[in-house]
Amino acid sequence: MLIGPVPLSQLTPHPGVTGLAIGVFDGVHLGHQAVVRSLDGKEGKIAALTFEPHPLTIIAPDRVPPRLTTLEQKVAYMRAQGTVAVIAVKFDAALRELAPAAFVDELARVFPNLSQVAIGENWSFGRNREGNAKRLAELARAHGFAVKAIAPVQLDGAPVSSTRIREAILQRNFDEAARLLGRSYAVIGKVIHGEKRGRALGFPTANLAGVEQLLPPRGVYAVRARIAGNLTKYRAVMNIGKRPTFTSNGVDSLEVHILDFTADLYEQKVWVSDMTWLRDEQPFANADALKAQIAEDVTRARAVL
Repeated sequence: MLIGPVPLSQLTPHPGVTGLAIGVFDGVHLGHQAVVRSLDGKEGKIAALTFEPHPLTIIAPDRVPPRLTTLEQKVAYMRAQGTVAVIAVKFDAALRELAPAAFVDELARVFPNLSQVAIGENWSFGRNREGNAKRLAELARAHGFAVKAIAPVQLDGAPVSSTRIREAILQRNFDEAARLLGRSYAVIGKVIHGEKRGRALGFPTANLAGVEQLLPPRGVYAVRARIAGNLTKYRAVMNIGKRPTFTSNGVDSLEVHILDFTADLYEQKVWVSDMTWLRDEQPFANADALKAQIAEDVTRARAVL
């Protein structure tokens, strides 16, 4: 279940929540999962409190990183860790200027039966980032709940982080990204009407719009595609780029040809994961040459997947 995004002051009380994980949680990677799993859900319910948009959107707009997960994905991934809800607090100028004590007072109001809060040990909050793990623990005692500050998960001698995952994706190192995430990296888009060139070539594609997450570099990839609400993963070929063989409007597109699939997908959301790079994007002399290359891409994708 997703609640929000709404301002913190507008959240209604949730007395059933006794354990709360707090953080941006972009990626819901192994480190984030460790924060959630540190909470004891035996005597109540665990929820995750996150912030939308990314705090840097307000604090330092020029340093906002491309996101790894949508709110929809956070709900799915957090549910797998045992949470009952993801509560998205709107991060705005008012929240940025909120004093640490006032922030904790709001937590106590929204979660009146809170017994424990878990954060990453380096997490900070409140006006001018005045709040840290130690300050949160001090303030929490007055409200009767405990604070767990969780150290970063280490992998190959370095902390698991969203930054490492982004670097891996941009290097097309999807195995490394999956190790840090604890699952395959996935992006979501809604299927819209395109120019139907793929259909004319014999390889109909689903054109995905509204993709919010970081994409790998332009090129052709073997992937698995899943329609939202359906657990079945289909083998597919994904193209990211400007479609140089045809007249381009200069805007990158994301197209997915799902193998052995004919159903109408317009307006549905598709999750794309399990990516394997096949080749760079390239122009072709004509449509027949492109068609032959796509056929080869499909053959390679079947073998890879």
